[in-house]
Amino acid sequence: MADNSFPQTFEELRAAVAGRVGLSPAEIGKEDSLFEVGLDSVTAQSLIGSWRRAGLDRPTHEFLDSPTLGGWWRLLAKG
Repeated sequence: MADNSFPQTFEELRAAVAGRVGLSPAEIGKEDSLFEVGLDSVTAQSLIGSWRRAGLDRPTHEFLDSPTLGGWWRLLAKG
């Protein structure tokens, strides 16, 4: 995934989050709480902010209200 884009596949999303929390992608399940696997709110907002700068048109609070890979992927898929 390029720095100026947001994840285009579920696996890109999983890798992006895993990289931020220091885990391998396989260690994060689709419905695991991202905050329970080590993502904090500041890091989450930074990651989501980078996607917004790349053109994602979703409010940050929607991601924070649905903190799983599955929830985030549904939001990303909606654009």
